[in-house]
Amino acid sequence: MSQPVSAQKVVQDAAPVAPRGGGNEAGAEDGLSVDESEDDGGESTPLKYDIFSMPVDYTLETLHQKWRSGDIAVPRLQRGYAWRPPKASRLIESFLVGLPVPPVFLAMDGDEKSVVIDGIQRLVTIFSYLDGAYPKDSGIEGEKFEIVGINRNSRLHGKAFLDLGEDDQCRLKNAMLRATIVRQNGPSNNTLAMYETCERLNAGCTSLEAQEVRSGVYMGGLAELLEKLNGDKDWRAILGEPRGDPRMKDREMILRYMALFHEEGTYAPPMKNFLSSFMARHRNPGGGFLDREERRFADVTRAVRGALGSRPFNDEHGQFRAPLFDSAFVAFACNGGRLPSDIKGRFRRLRGDPEFAKHAGRSATSAASIKGRLARAREMLFE
Repeated sequence: MSQPVSAQKVVQDAAPVAPRGGGNEAGAEDGLSVDESEDDGGESTPLKYDIFSMPVDYTLETLHQKWRSGDIAVPRLQRGYAWRPPKASRLIESFLVGLPVPPVFLAMDGDEKSVVIDGIQRLVTIFSYLDGAYPKDSGIEGEKFEIVGINRNSRLHGKAFLDLGEDDQCRLKNAMLRATIVRQNGPSNNTLAMYETCERLNAGCTSLEAQEVRSGVYMGGLAELLEKLNGDKDWRAILGEPRGDPRMKDREMILRYMALFHEEGTYAPPMKNFLSSFMARHRNPGGGFLDREERRFADVTRAVRGALGSRPFNDEHGQFRAPLFDSAFVAFACNGGRLPSDIKGRFRRLRGDPEFAKHAGRSATSAASIKGRLARAREMLFE
């Protein structure tokens, strides 16, 4: 059973902290290389928030039951399962021999269900071992989960859960894992506070990128669509990366294009809050929104790849230039598929245009730069 330890209520003004790269529990390799020279000019949107946080000690059996009943959601939209059998086995061994295991972080939503923000790999490992097989997206899906990579003389070596003795099964099911549960009490009309909280708590341990946090906080139809669009063959060719980025930078670029296409006129920095707000508002949209976005994205990626070839937005160092990408993609989307015969030459001139470059440098995410470069791209490419 769960054991509440203590509770803490935090009410304060917060200025968002930019997401940082770094270590991650998945051990994933670097993926898409995005030009990080642009910044938000140090701007932030202060948020007054009312957050309640409470550490709770759960038994592994309780967590497993909550996951099976849907009370705990483990986003499949963050990194796929990336732990290899020896690393996964050592986690299970740690519980069985009483070694400490880092806590997980859960965000509670309005219907009293929890979403895992940090600790997905650990929880999926626990649930998979109790279920007896490795999970989907593991590369060894469905194989029997046996403890390997430990001392061969250990009583645990080679044992799946059902192979353990009764004492070890009880010991594992009753082992404790601490979870920090956080709930946003207010403001009710702005979910950015929860995003900021997740990001900050995560920054002190396992660093998640901004889009990884969004995919957990704003689970829903739009997050699933971003995952689907990220596998588009033309999009992968445009990026020059056959596989999805483990830190979701590629999905963030799709979200960036989509948000600027729809809400360029209301853009206000910082970019990360603009994207988070858009994703929150369109988390589970109706009215055929997702179907229209899927068709439009397919049309734009096909047109861009056909006209400009593969990797058109990379610089001479192989880095993906986000300001060039979002300007051109929004221009193509606004044009509705009608391409000038000299579109490739127009794009080449845009890349070297001094006025465009002025809006695509270090202040590329200021309101003036966004407005200036998107207008310049439309003018040079299609007018």
